[in-house]
Amino acid sequence: MTRSQQITYRFFAQTVVLFVLYVALALLGAVKFLVPADPLVGSLPYQQVNALGNIVLGLAALNGLLGGGLYLAVDNASDKRLANEPLLGYTAQAWSVYLSVAVLAGLFGFTEGRNGLELPGVLDIIGVVLVALIGVNVLLGRTVRPIQQVWLVGLAAHILAVMIGLAPASDYLYDRALRVLALGVEQHVAYLLMALALGFWLMHRFSDITPAWSDTGVYVTGGLAAVAGILLTLAGLYPLGVPDWVLSLGSVSLFVVPIIYFIIAAHSYKGLSSRNATRTLAGSWFGLGVLLLLLGPGFLGALGTLPGVAQWMVGTQLTSLQTVWMALIPLSFALGVINQGTIELRGNNRRVTGLIPFWLVSFGFIGGGLALAAAGVVQVYLERILSMGYLDVQTLLVPLYVLWTIGLLLGALGAGIYALTFWLRRPGGTINS
Repeated sequence: MTRSQQITYRFFAQTVVLFVLYVALALLGAVKFLVPADPLVGSLPYQQVNALGNIVLGLAALNGLLGGGLYLAVDNASDKRLANEPLLGYTAQAWSVYLSVAVLAGLFGFTEGRNGLELPGVLDIIGVVLVALIGVNVLLGRTVRPIQQVWLVGLAAHILAVMIGLAPASDYLYDRALRVLALGVEQHVAYLLMALALGFWLMHRFSDITPAWSDTGVYVTGGLAAVAGILLTLAGLYPLGVPDWVLSLGSVSLFVVPIIYFIIAAHSYKGLSSRNATRTLAGSWFGLGVLLLLLGPGFLGALGTLPGVAQWMVGTQLTSLQTVWMALIPLSFALGVINQGTIELRGNNRRVTGLIPFWLVSFGFIGGGLALAAAGVVQVYLERILSMGYLDVQTLLVPLYVLWTIGLLLGALGAGIYALTFWLRRPGGTINS
């Protein structure tokens, strides 16, 4: 492997480790929520476990997108090297240190207490500088194809989202608005654009689509995804009080947003329906990401664009589930790139990770997620409409939380098997099948 490929593979490994760590933390948090007095989990408060889980999930999604983007750039180079390997090497080393420090900050409670923006500002600044340097490495490539251009636009949107989150707020309401904008731009625009770039590259590998169709498709779907992302971001501001013209977008968004994501899914179906002889499961992980796209922003997100519904949903498990699914979409695409990239680095057409971890993760997060969605619906009805007390409602929701916990257990088992097979079948590993 070239030095650039080795660095990219390090990003792959980091993504897998962060994914396993997130699922373990999510499972720990679910058990802590159900059994607060459990001595096995009593050492860390539920709020701290939850904050650390949010940090790790965000880092896993971002790291996977960065690693995937680097692999696309390396693959596009004729000599499989980026233009400035020393700069890439130093940046990658600094990024690895940053990931460790960020996780430790969450572990020891050095957070800002802002849901979704838990990391201290100084770490956000360091992170965005390193992300920008990774983008520079890609820009220095000899040829930047349309897929890479969309990825770079998503990277720029991520930087913008971080800067919005760092903006000083004069009062609590303004701080809430900035947080909604920062998270909306990051989750609905930046991450999705970068994920689409990875997805269209993957379709080159596991299907028979032509490069011309892919280049056109990534532009079309990327532009539509940005429009849908902006509408979903604005919908997050409804409960905070916005002008009437913004509220009027709700009735339009309810139809426009699902249509856009169905168009993206239709483009994806073309690739999924014309598979080639590639034996990797990259297409399966890609399909999981598309399904989550339809369920998350395509359905739950669209419902939240109606002003009245948005005010009912905020603060319930429906918003929590949407946040998780939004992060799992780019992570699924990234896991597909990891499957495909590892096979290519090994130089054979054999599976890296099997169907067992895929189905465990899929059933765990979709099946368990549906249970969490049901809990959110019950919350809306009992708390918002019938005005029942929060604690009384939580008691009634225990069976649904148990199902969500079982889903997390399945997801944790699948992530563990994925990590094990990834390690055993690494380039130069001991297993060749």
